[in-house]
Amino acid sequence: MPTNFCLIADTHYYNVEALGLRTDHHQKTLNESGAILDAALDIFLQRKNCNVLIIAGDVTCDGERESHDELVKKLRRVQAAGKRVLLITSTHDFEQQSNARRIAQSQPIGVAYTVTGQYHPGMTRRDELRGIYDEFGFSDALSVYDELSYCAQIAPGLRVLMLNDDGNGRPPKNDTAQNALLGDNPQKDDSTNGKHFKDENGINLTKDGHLLCGYSPEQMEWILAQIAEAKAAGEAIFAVTHHPLLPPFPLFPAISKRDMLGDFETVRDTFSDNGLRMIFTGHSHIHNIGHYTSPTGNTITDINTAALCGYPAPMRFCSFADDMLDVHTETVNDFAWDLGGITAQDYLRDIFDRLLRDIIRSAAHDFDKFVEACADFGAPQEKLGRHKTAITILGKFLERGTLGTLGSILLYKRKIPKAAHKVVLGELIAEAVRNIYAGTEHYSPETPVGAAVQVLAERLQKLAGGRLRGTPAEDLPSFFGSLLYDDSPDWEWHGKI
Repeated sequence: MPTNFCLIADTHYYNVEALGLRTDHHQKTLNESGAILDAALDIFLQRKNCNVLIIAGDVTCDGERESHDELVKKLRRVQAAGKRVLLITSTHDFEQQSNARRIAQSQPIGVAYTVTGQYHPGMTRRDELRGIYDEFGFSDALSVYDELSYCAQIAPGLRVLMLNDDGNGRPPKNDTAQNALLGDNPQKDDSTNGKHFKDENGINLTKDGHLLCGYSPEQMEWILAQIAEAKAAGEAIFAVTHHPLLPPFPLFPAISKRDMLGDFETVRDTFSDNGLRMIFTGHSHIHNIGHYTSPTGNTITDINTAALCGYPAPMRFCSFADDMLDVHTETVNDFAWDLGGITAQDYLRDIFDRLLRDIIRSAAHDFDKFVEACADFGAPQEKLGRHKTAITILGKFLERGTLGTLGSILLYKRKIPKAAHKVVLGELIAEAVRNIYAGTEHYSPETPVGAAVQVLAERLQKLAGGRLRGTPAEDLPSFFGSLLYDDSPDWEWHGKI
């Protein structure tokens, strides 16, 4: 009999009943997150032969205790049906200054938060998470590391490593910056003879206020021991961690390397060369399946899963038998919310598209809003600020310019398929980003749009000469082509673990 399980990621559950409606706008549908999660749990519970639900971190919006407490009640509904829940927490699940800042800026109706960095009853400390979620994988684990990582037996012959990667067991690297973005004071780290920053709860932060995500050497030693023990017992093993091990699309590390798993270039080799073939990840909110082969010829697959609380609200259903794993994706297609007379998928897509259109519009007319909106996609604010004038000019052009317009400017319009002449550049960019997040990049070079972009990229490549050498956009046709088209399956997978 096959072993079946379901995996979801980034539920970002926000207890709207207790905390009030959020007034900010995100790619995450926070107010609706509870209704979406309830619908996903209904789908899972209806699968009679699927008995394990795995959640790959960022289970709450920003670590609100009210959200944690209500989420536990929802997950106990799964247990009451005789099924198991295995989860890990991540950076959105406990109090740290960037979470407190996000909450204060959101202005939820009827709720007052301040950005103090101090613990208060409305937030959750990291050292409280194990107690809250002990019954969801930790209490019956084969092995536990540093409270929040563990190895569990899913079924005879199959184990899973549930790896917390929020970085607080990881010694920070030397950081010579004198001031942290959030006003933290540098504190001497005697173990590394360097400087790093802690918020007032002792949480490790980088100089720009982000968590030091990754694994400590001690945690990696424990991980490799678990892999070896599983192999010695003749059992298959795979891993779940929050941050992506492999880039969910080629440009991702260049845009926001801090949102990758720490030291991913080294970790991917260590994992693959020690016999780990499969890892499930989240965080990026991008639906993608990537593969990497180490210099010694060992391959690992990263199944990055988009956020449940956003478009397209995916669930990975997996079946394991004879060392082979089958993975397919289904989406939440209805949930208890006022959808305005449209389908759930259209509702989620429209929210996503509205945010993207707002980014392009604000690039042209409201730069501060543009920077704030881009943060939701991981774009570093400090880098954007250096290019304000260029971004504003570009934003105004993208609002009205078409592929045909760009072709005319570049004296290449005659080479652009007529069917693509009137495609508005801003709308194309918005669709392309949405397709990347949904894992549905479909504009191949054979389509009018794909062909037009290739022609324009070739022209721009000639005009740029060698000025792009050494950058991610060194080969412009390949660069733009990778953003528009991916012929590898991101919703389905079959392979050996």
